[in-house]
Formats: sequence, structure tokens, C-alpha cells
Amino acid sequence: MDDLALKVGLGYGGFKNDDFDSNTLSYKIGAKYYVMSKFPVGLDLTGASIKDADENPLWLGIQGGYALFLGKNVAIEPGIRYNHSLNDNYTDKGVFQVNVGFSLFF
Repeated sequence: MDDLALKVGLGYGGFKNDDFDSNTLSYKIGAKYYVMSKFPVGLDLTGASIKDADENPLWLGIQGGYALFLGKNVAIEPGIRYNHSLNDNYTDKGVFQVNVGFSLFF
């Protein structure tokens, strides 16, 4: 389908000191639709699996922005994003972000 992009992401990181050891696997799955082929609007689920954590963070995010195409297959996408926490142990509020992303189209 034209103007529809599926998003999948994985990440791994961690932090270790004498008191704390955190191996973290993060993930994202979602979709983005380009309104008039220039204005990306996205919805996704972002989470993490943290070693030895009682509960893992999970957010539902919505974003919008503008796609500045540098060529047929590459765009810079500044935008704003709102993340709503789906569990109370990490935050009981939503989080706003300002982002600049890069997209490659195949």
C-alpha cells in the first residue's frame, strides 16, 4: 500500500556497577502513514525487558511530523511524539518528545 510503512525495532543495552546489573532488550512495533505523501502519522508500541525487574516498561506512542525528502528513497523527518505509559511503575504521566529521524524507503 502506498504511503504506509511498518516499523520494527530491537535494541540491547545495559548498565553494571557494584550495586546494580541491568541487561535490557528494547523493542518497538508499529505503523506509519504518510498523509499527502509528506506528513507522517504513526502509532506504535514500545517496551523493554529489563533483567531482574519486577515490571517492564511499556508505552503506546503516537507521532506526527513532516518528511523532507533528500531524494527518492531518503527523508529527514522532524516531528513530535506523545508516549502514554501502560504501567504505573515507570511513569503515571505521558511523555512528549521532539524528534528528528531518518527514513530509508525500499
